[in-house]
Order: sequence, then structure tokens, then C-alpha cells
Amino acid sequence: MRASHSGCVQRSSTVAETTGKVIFGAGTVRGLDSLVDGLGAERVLVVSSERGLDRAGFGHWRASPRHRIFSGFRSNPDLDDVLAGCALRDAWRPTVVVGLGGGSGMDTAKLVRALPAGRPAALRCLAGGADDGPNGPVTGVESLVLVPTTSGTGSEVTQFATVFDGDRKHSFDHPLAAATHALVDPELTVGCPPTVATSCAMDALCHAVESLWARRSTDASRTDARRALDGLVGPLGNRLKEDSPEVRVRLARAALDAGAAINVTRTTAAHAFAYHLTRRYGVPHGVACLLNLRWLYGYNAQQLEAYCEDDRGPDHVRVQLETVAAAWRLTVAGVPDHLAGLLSDLGWSPQLSDYGVREADLADCVRAGTGSTARAVNNPVRLDESLVLQAIREIH
Repeated sequence: MRASHSGCVQRSSTVAETTGKVIFGAGTVRGLDSLVDGLGAERVLVVSSERGLDRAGFGHWRASPRHRIFSGFRSNPDLDDVLAGCALRDAWRPTVVVGLGGGSGMDTAKLVRALPAGRPAALRCLAGGADDGPNGPVTGVESLVLVPTTSGTGSEVTQFATVFDGDRKHSFDHPLAAATHALVDPELTVGCPPTVATSCAMDALCHAVESLWARRSTDASRTDARRALDGLVGPLGNRLKEDSPEVRVRLARAALDAGAAINVTRTTAAHAFAYHLTRRYGVPHGVACLLNLRWLYGYNAQQLEAYCEDDRGPDHVRVQLETVAAAWRLTVAGVPDHLAGLLSDLGWSPQLSDYGVREADLADCVRAGTGSTARAVNNPVRLDESLVLQAIREIH
């Protein structure tokens, strides 16, 4: 795929695959205008960076009287930015919100669709969820269309979004955060910086692994997670550096499968411990997740008999650990070192100290991770703070 002189992406023709609300296939982004037209919207609010809008070929929306563009957000969405988007929504009164971008752009679009524009009311929704009734954030937005430009977050098929207010993380988990339509074009990832591409792929890997062993897992969610894991094993080796159509399709499919899995199960402790690394030390989200998965996998295996909290028992959790190991043709004992090697192969250090985390900071990392209760308690093995601290020291 090449960029045209206008900066827009030229795409090969392919047959789109539609499953439920998801349209998947190379070149399918060209149908975004038609999709929005079909929704009958007189006013559309587009949440996207300016660069993302141009790369996807929708720079013409800036001059459209039907569209308003909101690009005033940053990576790891901040509540003040989201509220600015909500204020624009209230002024513009769209019936459709389009979120185009990576996980941060899509999460921002979800929140702009759902939250009230006032800070106190928004914080109440973030603290306790939102209602669809008179007391909830009735914003008038009927449709949410999400278009990912990276492969990893799976946000296009989940009903939750993350936002930070200062150093405090909020997870908004509600049907209003679910896309009514998702358009997934693997070719939109062409030109994605390698650091972003690898971090996103690591995020998808952690989604698959954590969903497999999550206490909320089901037979169906584990099927999706296993499919995602199998799809990632090849590309997450040296093939991620190929940037071929085949690899792009595999990564996009795997991200979708992993997203569908965590939409049922939610994530676990690797994500719970990742947020602090991202917010405090600037570690990219997917990298932070895989750094924590490195110690967490071994912790879950070693402490399973003594601290199992999954009602299905240790044998059930052990099968999930073995499933992960088998994907790489490893023993359970060999997985943590393999994850360290994977980080190194993709250009990232497997040691926390290389990201500015000091020995004296580790206790704060543990407190922040265990304090992210929704994700921490979904872990199949209880997180004993002293044992977790010992485990984290081993990767420092």
C-alpha cells in the first residue's frame, strides 16, 4: 500500500466480511461515508487526530457542514479533554459519533458519546456507571461508529473505556460505550510507528492470555482468546517486522478476537499493574502490560495451589496456563523467560529499571496494582502483596 500525493492511503480492493456490527477487510474504510450516510445523520461528531483523519482519507470532513472534528485529546485520555469533547457534543447535537484512531481515540469517542459534560455529573457516572434512564447521560447520540487505526486494543468491540483524572484511573463500563458499528480495515495500520505497532500487539497478547485465565471466563470467551493467541504467535516473532498484508490481517483479526474475549471477561492483574507504569513512568500501555504479564504468569503458576480464587478450582486454571505455554510449544516454567525474550526481540527492555522504576518505587507499584480492584480481583490467584513484591523485584 502506498500514500497518494494527497496524503491519503491507496488501498487494494477486497471483499469485506461482515459479522454482526463489525465490517472487516482491507479497503473497507472506503465505505465509511456510506455507512454514516445510511445512519441518516444530519450532524456527525468525529473524534480523531488530524493526522489520523488525513491518513484514513477523510480530511475532506473538515470542510463538511455536516461534520465537526474533535482532536483535542491525548494518549491515555484525560478527563478534562473528554469533557471538552462532551461540551462540543452538546453544542453540536450530533446523532452519530465516529471515533477513528488507536485505543485512546476510540476510548475518547466512547466517553464523548456517553458522559455528561459537567465534571461532577461525569465523575458520578464514572464512579457508579451510567443509567439509560432520566438520571443517566442521555446525550442524544444514537450511533457510535469506531474505526481502529492500530491492531491491539480491541476497543472497537468492547463496552468499556479508560480515562484518567490526574493520577486516578477510571473505567467506564456500560453498554453506551459499545460501538453500534465497527469498521476494521487492516491497511489503516500501514505507516504505524514500530513502537506503537509492537505495543499494540503486546496489548492484544495480554488480552488473550488474561482472558483465558480470568475468573469471569466462559467457554465462548476462551475460544475467542485461544484463537487470538494462536493468531499472534507467528506475527509476534520476527514477522511483526515484515509489515506484509498477511501479517496486518492476522494482527487485526487477533485484536478483534481478543477484544471480544475481554468484553466478556475483562482483564486481570497484568492490566491492573500496568496503569501505574504508564501514568507515572510513561511506559506504553501494551509494553507495561507485557512487563507485568512476565512476572504474573510465573506468580499464578507458583501460587496456584495455595491462593486459587477461581471457583472452578486449580485444575481449571492450570489448563489455561498450559494452553498459553502450548501456543509457543513451551513448558509452563519456560513462559516467563520467553516473554522476556519477546520484549527484547521487539525492541523493549524486559527490566523495570530501564524505564526509570527504582527499587524504592516497587512498593508503590504493588499498592497501585492491587488498588485497581476490578482488574486485580478478576485474577484467578489471590495477590498477596508481599509475594507480589518479591515477584516484581525479580524483573526489576
